[in-house]
Amino acid sequence: MAKFAVNAIFIREKFVMPRLRYIEDNEKTPQTAAMIESAVRTGAPDPRVVSIMTRSKLGTAWVEYWNKLLYEGVLPHKLKEMCRIKISVAHQCGYCSTVRSNVAKAEGLTEDIVNDVLSSYQTSSRLTPREKAALRYAELFKQGEHAIDKDEVYADLAAYFTDEEIIELGQMCAQTDGVGKFVKSLNVISWEDACALNPNLNQSVAAEAAE
Repeated sequence: MAKFAVNAIFIREKFVMPRLRYIEDNEKTPQTAAMIESAVRTGAPDPRVVSIMTRSKLGTAWVEYWNKLLYEGVLPHKLKEMCRIKISVAHQCGYCSTVRSNVAKAEGLTEDIVNDVLSSYQTSSRLTPREKAALRYAELFKQGEHAIDKDEVYADLAAYFTDEEIIELGQMCAQTDGVGKFVKSLNVISWEDACALNPNLNQSVAAEAAE
């Protein structure tokens, strides 16, 4: 097992193993090793999950696609990272909720902004109208297909985004929601441990439930 992975899963003096094991050093190819090292540098996707996904040919292909979706395209990376965190906290994925992109941090994503994203984004002075529109869509997306299958939802998006940007935003939300559920079930970090690391997570979920 990679040394970073061993160190990463000691939480609250407890050794936590995911439900699927990490890739062994002797199983890595130059491609998968490079993917894991890239994840260490960027912070997202987290190298622990990359170290699980790259045990599979199609898992490796997914990591390639996810990196393109997260870091390429026409939408700002910071905006996509905020939507990813919003959906991840909504389905209480401990791993996804605690991961932060170093690239998004360099683009100005602070924990104060993240706290606004998770609680009072509609009234936040730190977020632009365009970012708020993306977060509205992410919030509705997480509620289910019935919530986004409405003309008014796409009329709201069209006021801020081109069709190309909407397609990218939809893909971002779909991957975060769908693959995020799978990643949550791997138990890389439990929700309880994530909340111990960042108590604001539990408060954000409680606030959404009360709305």
